[in-house]
Amino acid sequence: MEYKALYTRGRPKNFSQLAGQGHIVKALIGAISANRLSHAYLLVGTRGTGKTSTARLLAKAMNCEKVLDAQKNGTTLDSKDVPCNECASCKSIDSSPDNVEFDAASNRSVEDITRLLSTAYLAPLQSKVKTFIIDEVHMLSNEAINSILKLIEEPPPNVAFFLATTELNKVPMTIRSRCQVLNFKLIAQETISKYLMSSAEKLKIPFEEEAIKKIARIAAGSMRDAMTYLDQCYSMNNGKIALKDVNEILGLVSDSVLDEIISAVNSQDRIKVDKAIQQAFSSGVSPISIAESLITRLRDLEFEKLEDHNSYDFLNSDSLISEIRKAIFEMQSSTIPDVILEMTLLKFATPQIVSEWQVSDFDESAQVSDFDKSAKVSQDIEEILDSAPQSLTSILKFARVEDFSNNTLKLCFGKGYMQIFTKDVQTQLEIFLKEQLNNNNISVEAFEEVEKSKNDLFNSPKFANVEETDRPFLLETMNIFGAKSFKKIIKE
Repeated sequence: MEYKALYTRGRPKNFSQLAGQGHIVKALIGAISANRLSHAYLLVGTRGTGKTSTARLLAKAMNCEKVLDAQKNGTTLDSKDVPCNECASCKSIDSSPDNVEFDAASNRSVEDITRLLSTAYLAPLQSKVKTFIIDEVHMLSNEAINSILKLIEEPPPNVAFFLATTELNKVPMTIRSRCQVLNFKLIAQETISKYLMSSAEKLKIPFEEEAIKKIARIAAGSMRDAMTYLDQCYSMNNGKIALKDVNEILGLVSDSVLDEIISAVNSQDRIKVDKAIQQAFSSGVSPISIAESLITRLRDLEFEKLEDHNSYDFLNSDSLISEIRKAIFEMQSSTIPDVILEMTLLKFATPQIVSEWQVSDFDESAQVSDFDKSAKVSQDIEEILDSAPQSLTSILKFARVEDFSNNTLKLCFGKGYMQIFTKDVQTQLEIFLKEQLNNNNISVEAFEEVEKSKNDLFNSPKFANVEETDRPFLLETMNIFGAKSFKKIIKE
């Protein structure tokens, strides 16, 4: 017998099995019971949330003999009875010529849609209602969209349309205004977990609860993705589905490895950070995936600690997330993404040097609630400069902060821009900083950037193979490890 994917076997047979969309089930069951179904529905939502499954259930319900009898008798219907899946109509609808499914992503021309709808004006052959399910309707060409407008606006009797899309903004308002819109939500992780466990038990698939929860988390609200991941783990594993199997088969980094990295960074132990990140690299997972997993894990830890915020450093966690996000942006266009991630984590694990103005202003007895004072102590000098009046920021955008120590801010201006930093501008900036930092000893120095000759290291044939934007990371790596040659950093 041909093997069927779990997500096809796990499709809902009635509305009670439609997971995570209770608001839609409630509305549709009410409309079905009162016989107030529309002739056109637009089903909107991200992939794997049940749009096509709902369209199929609606098509069945419109022709289900038991549903039609209940409507005539005024009987209230229950979601588990719609459709019944027992009458002749329910059993034959999948192969019925009155039920047409169409993929607009691969058949988007006006000729395709005209051919599809050519039978719309003909009476149903077997069913009460002829149904058309058009998936990814936003992919239709403008001409194809225009060809169905009139048909949806003034449909023939006993015809219903179900249009599904993942991108509502691409569906013309002329279509949206002629349909009842059903908005599908991302499915909650807990709901996906329960559904996966229930499906696995029915199929007699042994599993670890933590493995199922991991699959539910990475599915990101898509039930179809979750079922596909479960199917992949089941088909490639002979025994019980364990958390280790999920990580290996789906190419994920285990939470224990991520926790080791986070713990080492927080304890500012650079040796442990290096060992932990090397362990993550050895798993074969791409550096970008590891970085994204770190962000997700930090987010999960924050949510776990929300009720116990006094014992968790949220500020440090938020800062680490911010740094990793910046690193991901650089890694996407780099030839050495692993080095960038490693350097980001090692740099964050380095104890920060506190400037004199921070020490003098800091009061150990100050409470966390003393927001104004703690903000001045911890706020980055560049953020302070960003909040300066426009007359200053318009000039400072041509400079970078070179150093801020001993109550002196040193600015380096690009070549040719030093002349705009006049004495008046310097005085205004010093006054602004004194007010912001509550320190009358602040002074500002500025100098023009000097074009430097290329370093001998840059002239090396070996270094020439490295992208120019990646060279600073290699230099920083050499400084951190005290390497005199970059050959210790780049493998031969």
